[in-house]
Amino acid sequence: MDITLALGGGGVRGIAHIGVIKTLEEHQFKIKAIAGTSAGGLVGSVYAAGFSTQKMIDAFEDFDPLRTFSRQPDDPPSLLGLGGIAEKLSNLLADRTFDELEIPFAATAVSLYSGKEIILNKGKVLDAVLATSAVPGVFPSQKIGGRVLVDGGVIDPVPVQVARWLRPDLPVVAVMLHKRPPDHPDDELPMPISIPGPSTIVERLNNLRPVQAFKIFSRSSDVSGKHLTELTMLLYKPEVIIAPPVGHIGLLQKIDVNELVQAGITATEETLQKIEAEANWVKKLQRKVKNRVIPDPLPDYWGNIEE
Repeated sequence: MDITLALGGGGVRGIAHIGVIKTLEEHQFKIKAIAGTSAGGLVGSVYAAGFSTQKMIDAFEDFDPLRTFSRQPDDPPSLLGLGGIAEKLSNLLADRTFDELEIPFAATAVSLYSGKEIILNKGKVLDAVLATSAVPGVFPSQKIGGRVLVDGGVIDPVPVQVARWLRPDLPVVAVMLHKRPPDHPDDELPMPISIPGPSTIVERLNNLRPVQAFKIFSRSSDVSGKHLTELTMLLYKPEVIIAPPVGHIGLLQKIDVNELVQAGITATEETLQKIEAEANWVKKLQRKVKNRVIPDPLPDYWGNIEE
């Protein structure tokens, strides 16, 4: 059964996407196209390049926030950097272009000056992933084709319409990463990034005004992202929504990779019947009749780097 994926953003929570893909594969679903924003763009690009879910798990097993989010000397102004991510992705994607991917893939970004959503589906994949991951102010913006680009999640946290544009004949399975476990306290503000060291030193750092300010900014961004995601789901109505309960995890925290993968697995297993119902041949025929024409090259409300 064929499907297309819309993978949302969520910082380190994006590892849960791997569990989603792993479960879909094991149940014989064929992913024919992927649209990704931020962390979803990162995971989606690597999978579209032909790497197995186990290879992706192995690649992130040694995740270290301080090394992963290191700055480069020539980075534009930002609190943190994407040096570690760029290095890891360079080992996986190298200079691969979108045309060389095994599965059609598109990432989203936002033009910092025009405010327009930019669909990235041409050129080097690595450049697109760094652009879609560039959380404004936190990670350095990226310049592609003369445009200054930031995280696509600013206006499109789960790119349902992009996935639908890629393959309008297939059901869109959307993955959102803001759901919290029901027993998790709402009044807790986690550290925005894990800092190693003795608890006394970490506590002192935690009480510094800049750190407190960053915590408030991070949590506020998460709250707005959660509500924007829910509105996106209501507006664009993907055929299936998968929501691993990982919203309690800080966007840049040190994480247990296997725990996040398992969250993705469990959430996907709970939706398998719904996916099967949407991927059957009757529904596929209905979508083909309804969406006979793919927009060429992009709908008016999107832009691309060639404009």
